[in-house]
Amino acid sequence: MKKLILIQNDYPGTGKSTLSLCLTRHLEQYGVDHRLLSLVEEGASATPGSVVLDPDSLTPRAFMAHVDASPITILEVGTGLGEFFNSFYQQHEFENILHETGVAVTVVLPVTADRESFDSVTQAAEIYSDNAEYLIAHLVTSSYDEDDKIWDTSYAARVMDMFEAVELHIPEITFHLELSMERMSLDDALQCADAEERLGKEYTKWHRRVMGQVDSARSYLFGDAFRPTIMPKPAKPARKSRAKVAA
Repeated sequence: MKKLILIQNDYPGTGKSTLSLCLTRHLEQYGVDHRLLSLVEEGASATPGSVVLDPDSLTPRAFMAHVDASPITILEVGTGLGEFFNSFYQQHEFENILHETGVAVTVVLPVTADRESFDSVTQAAEIYSDNAEYLIAHLVTSSYDEDDKIWDTSYAARVMDMFEAVELHIPEITFHLELSMERMSLDDALQCADAEERLGKEYTKWHRRVMGQVDSARSYLFGDAFRPTIMPKPAKPARKSRAKVAA
């Protein structure tokens, strides 16, 4: 069965592009056939290496052609386009089309410690309901305990518990100075072949932890569409707590 992974949250700064690139980097390490799509307004920046989709010209036929092209399709829905894509999905009854064509859906919702970033979580649950699996990706902005408390006491967390969502944490970066000196963004680093040499051990540790997180959630994210052709050195396993994947 093919897999469609939707990464969306209309709240800015939740780490959608970073998460998209982390998933892509993980798949590339294993040589897994996949496609990365970015739904963005004309003139807006798209995630590096992605195929850009224009909401003004997007059709169901064109969208399904992209999904059919690879076993795994990652779609990053740009900030402000969540409502558009939700309407597009419902209007054209994609829950039926995807089911009939053998495509399973995982909705990945990156959030921060800001409660406003939880709004897109409840909206997604209303749109996709039990026709999708859910993964909550935490962009760590303070301590794990503080971020967990804010999320765990929210209505969005209770909704996700009903759908048995999996959680993972994207570690906070500690190499801002190195990025600045190299005149790179984090997204640039994830696209750079020699980033570990240029950014040093803090980046290396961060990257390994992130890849460990993704590896721990791999079967949930990619299912049997994950067909590796390369076997890299295994990442250090992430600690697990309840249904969460915690770094």
